[in-house]
Amino acid sequence: MLTQDYKVRLDAFEGPLDLLLFLIKRSEVDIHNIPISTITEQYLSFLAQLREMGPARIDIDLAGEFLVMAATLMEIKSRLLSKPTASPSAAAGSDCPTADPRVELVRQLIEYKKYRDAGESLERRADDWRRRFPVARVGINDEALRAAIESSQDVELEDLDLIDLTEAFRRIAETVNFDRLGDHQVTYDDTPIEIHAEDILAQIGTRQEAGEVEFSTLFKGRRRTEMIGLFLALLELVRKRRVGVRQDRGDGSIYVAMRRESPGDAPEAAPTDAPAI
Repeated sequence: MLTQDYKVRLDAFEGPLDLLLFLIKRSEVDIHNIPISTITEQYLSFLAQLREMGPARIDIDLAGEFLVMAATLMEIKSRLLSKPTASPSAAAGSDCPTADPRVELVRQLIEYKKYRDAGESLERRADDWRRRFPVARVGINDEALRAAIESSQDVELEDLDLIDLTEAFRRIAETVNFDRLGDHQVTYDDTPIEIHAEDILAQIGTRQEAGEVEFSTLFKGRRRTEMIGLFLALLELVRKRRVGVRQDRGDGSIYVAMRRESPGDAPEAAPTDAPAI
């Protein structure tokens, strides 16, 4: 295999089969009917580029695998030129001397491609999981967060997403004029998230007729630390599917309402170590 310096300059391949698959794909040919002459020329051209780089920048041990494959391709090419053969698909499984010499190479390529594709699929799934962020994790990327919300089947925000909620909270927080207080002491509020959650549920419960409460009213008359606690509690309630959030298409107002449990919904146990604000 090539060294890291080489990978920066050209396509890096995990081995001779990986290089062959690349050449076949680039030539847009059927893997079951490889044009050995064309592929061999391209393969040898690639090895010539390696030789020009000098031995100091090539892993000699692993580069030997590429040379072995080059010899194999040359042998197959010479056998194809010496006598007519059937196609690889027709010759598959045949032990006769006129069997296509490409059969074994095609079998190895198909087997290698199967495992390589499976590895790429697992890598994509691992990347998808890395894009899922737990509650309260910092450094969340907006694009990843939007994609996670759109693809999530667990939390239904209808026409509203978390970015809209955050923006609405920012506008509410900006209405609190702390400059009028002058110099003041910053206090620490250790109220558990559960208390703020019960506060939100109680406010919704007092509006039984409407069945919902406007988002901004949840924060009226509250200190900034309380506002932050209420906002985090609201996100937790949405995550647990205890409340739903919708946005009015007319004036853009946001409303919070209790969710009706479906048969498949199971209440989630409250965490014992919920963060304090």
